[in-house]
This record gives sequence, C-alpha cells and structure tokens, in this order.
Amino acid sequence: RTSRHHHFLGTMRGVAIGLSLAYACCLAVVALIGFSAITTGIVLLAEGDNYGDTAEDLNPRADFSKLPESCIIEDVIHSHREEEDGHGHHCYDDYSYMFSYQGSRYRSRGNTALRYDGVCSASQRRSPVFVVGEEVPCWKPNISPVPAQYNCGNDMCYKIFDPENEVDIAKDTGDAMEAAGISSLVFGILCCCCCSPALWFAGKRGHAAGPPMPGMHGGPQGSVEAPDQHGKGPQGQVVQGRVIGQVQGA
Repeated sequence: RTSRHHHFLGTMRGVAIGLSLAYACCLAVVALIGFSAITTGIVLLAEGDNYGDTAEDLNPRADFSKLPESCIIEDVIHSHREEEDGHGHHCYDDYSYMFSYQGSRYRSRGNTALRYDGVCSASQRRSPVFVVGEEVPCWKPNISPVPAQYNCGNDMCYKIFDPENEVDIAKDTGDAMEAAGISSLVFGILCCCCCSPALWFAGKRGHAAGPPMPGMHGGPQGSVEAPDQHGKGPQGQVVQGRVIGQVQGA
C-alpha cells in the first residue's frame, strides 16, 4: 500500500510540474507578443507623427514647378493583387505609367485603386487614370533632395500627379501609421495586463504552499518501520505501522 501511495504521489507531482511548465511557457509567449506589440506601436507612433508633421510643413507650390510643355503617356503598366483580412477578400489594381518629356522617358509612381471587395476573378479591372498617347501636365522639383513624402517614381522626380495631392496622401499615410501604432500599443498592453494577474497569483500560491506531505520526498519521515514489543517505533513516530507526528509531552 505504501509503495502504491508513493507512486501515486510521484505521478501527481510530475503532472503538476508538467502543467506548471506548460502554463509558464504560455505566459512567456503571451508576454513576448505583448512586448513586441508595444515596441511596434511605439515605433509606428513615432514614425507616423514624424511623417505627418513633415508633410504638414511642405509647400508643393514652392517645391515644384509646372513644366511648360505637356508630358505624353507612352505605356500603362498594370498588375492586380488580392488580399484577405478578417472581413474577406479585397482586390486591388496597381498602375504605373511610362511618360516622356522632350524625348526622355520617365516612370511615374504607383497608383493603387480598390477594384472589388471580393476575389479578383469575379470582377473586371478598373480603368487607368491615363491612357497611352494622352498629353498630361507634369511637374519638376525645385529642391534637392526631394522629401520622401512626394513619392517620386524616377530619379529626376518628374511627376504627372499633382504634388499638392501627394502632400494630402502623405498626411493620410502619417495618420494611418499613428492609428496602427495606437492599436498595436493597446494590444500589447492588454497582453501584458493579462499576464500580470497570473504571475501575481502564481507567486502568492507558491508562498502559501506548505511543507511537502509525508511520502512526497524520501527521508526518515517517509519510511514505515515495524513497532517494537511495546508498540512504539523510533521517537514515537510509528505505531502499529501508521505514521504519526510527535506529540509534545507524550
């Protein structure tokens, strides 16, 4: 009986250790995700704030001049892509344009448009902003280097998209980065807050745990010895094969 009891206690102790390790691993993963999300959120907030503030300070009328002659659209480059989020599929058309000015060819920045809230195969592509052979106004920069918010498509930063619109897009991009940063920061804080009570409870539970039960560890108190002719074991711990504690004054 004693052997079976020890085996049962040992098995339960092993199960408890395994569950504790699994629980600790889960907490560690959640905490790591939380800290990563917080770090990402802080970076996005800082970058978005800087990107948007820089766009606010731009002056496209001074930074660019409209060219005296029109640019000619030489080619339309198209591709499409499909993305999926928690709300379903979304199909996008990506366009860029090859244009020429006074015999030199340039490529514009990309222009993305949402085609369809669904799979691309169930829809027709959207029409491009420009078509081949079209004459369009274009701009050249008056400053160097040109700020990234103007989103140049070529080394000379000749543009067929109005620079004033580029500034508005840059402001929206900065706001989107800040919104994503706030979301990531809140998510990370929630993850860390979920871990904190669990760690506090585990610590309180560890402090509240009493000494190990007899039989949980090897040692003199875990052994059973035969009583002597007076019915007492050594130090009064064993009487007729049962383990008892010493009673003061006995």
